Amino acid sequence: MMAECDFYMNLYDDFIKTGNNEHDKILWKTYKILELMKLTNGKDTNGLVENGLRMIMLLFNNFNFNICDLNSIDLNETPPNIKEELQHILKTEFI
Repeated sequence: MMAECDFYMNLYDDFIKTGNNEHDKILWKTYKILELMKLTNGKDTNGLVENGLRMIMLLFNNFNFNICDLNSIDLNETPPNIKEELQHILKTEFI
């Protein structure tokens, strides 16, 4: 059985590939629900089905892509001055 963390990472990665195409998002949602049901095979002792369905529906209903999501770059390749700006923004946002 796939680890829960791997399932969520795969879920988000595949969702990003749909872009802003509503048809692709509908297909993604249906496929991921089926994948989740097959993954747990009716034995959900850790709440993976409930949490997985919540994540799928939250992404499907509330997430709109912006250009940063679709054309992001690796943070390791970012110049040091930009990294400092990002760190400052993240600190003010989450502290």
